[in-house]
Amino acid sequence: MNLTLFFSIFFEVHAQNYAIELNSNISSKETLPFFLTSNKFGTIPNSNNIILNTAIFSDFKNNNTINVAYKASITGFIADKNEVLINELYTSIATKNWQLDLGSKNEEILFEGLSVSNGNIINSINTRAFPGINFKTRSYLTVPFAKNWLKVKANYAEYFLNDKRAVDNAHLHYKSLYLKSKLSTKLNLITGLDHYVVWGGTSETYGKQPTGFKNYLKYISGQGDGSTDESINSSNAWGNHVGNYLIQLDYKGDKTNWSFYVSHPFEDRSGREFSNYPDALYGLFIDLKNPKSFITHFITEFQYTKHQGKNTSENGLIDNYFNNSIYSSGWTYFGHTIGSPFFTTKTPINGITYGIAENRFTSINVGFKGYLSETIQYKTNITYTKYPGWFTTPLNKSLFSPYLEVFISNKSIPFEITVGTTGDFGDFLPTNFGGFLKLTKTGIF
Repeated sequence: MNLTLFFSIFFEVHAQNYAIELNSNISSKETLPFFLTSNKFGTIPNSNNIILNTAIFSDFKNNNTINVAYKASITGFIADKNEVLINELYTSIATKNWQLDLGSKNEEILFEGLSVSNGNIINSINTRAFPGINFKTRSYLTVPFAKNWLKVKANYAEYFLNDKRAVDNAHLHYKSLYLKSKLSTKLNLITGLDHYVVWGGTSETYGKQPTGFKNYLKYISGQGDGSTDESINSSNAWGNHVGNYLIQLDYKGDKTNWSFYVSHPFEDRSGREFSNYPDALYGLFIDLKNPKSFITHFITEFQYTKHQGKNTSENGLIDNYFNNSIYSSGWTYFGHTIGSPFFTTKTPINGITYGIAENRFTSINVGFKGYLSETIQYKTNITYTKYPGWFTTPLNKSLFSPYLEVFISNKSIPFEITVGTTGDFGDFLPTNFGGFLKLTKTGIF
């Protein structure tokens, strides 16, 4: 993989952190079970493997006016196809309230890693990080006129999609705006908007797509000229738009903290106006605030994408989530779905993924996290997904996927040990059993 990134790394005179990770995944089939490859930042090949990941990094220092953080992480694996890839490569520069990320940086893992979509139906942790530039607030900032009852968080980013895809050299624009309203001393309401658009590039079918500043403004604002000529990407809004509304209630109590969240996808006007209701991810996460207990955290999630904005009128349009006629690789990156991993990708042709195969499903996830002893921690998820198929081509198949991970950290052992097991049951995927063993060594030099 070739990356062309131009950025400066500001090295401070302090110790550097390192991490070395040796990982092996095995299964009873030629391919791995669903959860051995899903939500792994796109770095686990779908076959029996041995993986070595090395990283050098430094976090922000709180005692400087301008803070610098950086990371270089390289992953290599031996599998049915051997490969070496750049997992993360970034520099972050921050002041008290603002941050600039340059390079490829993974998303932050939320809800203790128990969410099967990382709390967001359109952007999980299922793919590798996009290379580019992201300017954002470091946290929620108080709105001057609102005193303590309203805070705001935002970002503006430009990335490029450097995988092999139907539209070569495509760009990815991303912006977000989140508001946090204080309802009481213990309860906050978060409302937010994420907006992505794939734009530019050269289509293998329709040729070079419009660029330039004026056209860029059309892309990021969702404009189009109403033409039906797809060869110039003018039907409806220019580019491939994917968006998300988030509504979240956060409660911080004396004995428990909890978050209830709804992540609602949209791709066009019907979704923006909630005409595709009830399609969304619904979740409840509970922190029991009881460290070292058998259950420290709990989550339950329900995902529903069967509506798709279907209209009962003769000319009603259907969203067909994460697919696009011009940007026909759809909402994928390096062969993985960018959103919830239950949106399954089509089989690649000549190394190019042409969009999403199954995007109508219902899914239920229940997860727990806790301690088996002072030095042994566990995480488990039980997930059931039903695929009804497309409106005109019924499928009616299901997937049951239990997952268990055990983490061992003991001062007498020079490295951390993680073991896990999972399986696929039902008729959507072949019955498959698998597991992994991971050894991790971290330190300072």
